[in-house]
Amino acid sequence: MSLTLYTESSWMSPWVFHVLIALEELQVPYRIEVVPLPMPGERKTELQDHAVLGKVPVLVHDGVWISESLAITEYLAEAFPPPMHPAILPADRVARARARQVMSWLRTSLGALREYRPTSGVFGRPTSHPLTDQARNDAAELLRVAGRLVGEGKTSLFDGGWCIADTDLALSLMRMVATQDPMPKHLTDYALAVFDRTSVHKYMAHLPTAP
Repeated sequence: MSLTLYTESSWMSPWVFHVLIALEELQVPYRIEVVPLPMPGERKTELQDHAVLGKVPVLVHDGVWISESLAITEYLAEAFPPPMHPAILPADRVARARARQVMSWLRTSLGALREYRPTSGVFGRPTSHPLTDQARNDAAELLRVAGRLVGEGKTSLFDGGWCIADTDLALSLMRMVATQDPMPKHLTDYALAVFDRTSVHKYMAHLPTAP
């Protein structure tokens, strides 16, 4: 078995984060291929030729090239299923659909919040820029949705324990935790608990050291 994850050199991509966490949680061996930014033309062409889209993350598994983080983790969940490997998606059909709903929503919404609370603030040095009206609306909607899904004292979305959707939701909440934006304590505790997983620490070890 051969697994390679193509990442980007800044290590600030939430989608690279998502896939690397999935690989770590599955406990499968893999190697990392770091792509410099800006991406050289020949590397972009290589990814386009093999994975259709010329961007990272890209997973290569025994000659199969896949891009887009959700497609990659769906593939990994099927390629390395329980009980031989830990589950990265819920076993329950309804919970699994809800996990996919949350992950899709986080990729297609909250654009203003992501702009003013970028991933670099979580993985690097937070910069607390004042939020625009739309960013405040996004923050309120994130907290509303998270509050519906994460109860007091919970460290995972679903009763079966952690799944890859927890990683995405926690990262979105950490955008606000990093800048100490107002947030219910139980949501802060949830995000911090998810970020204390060994898989997240493995990702953080790749972050460039500040000068």
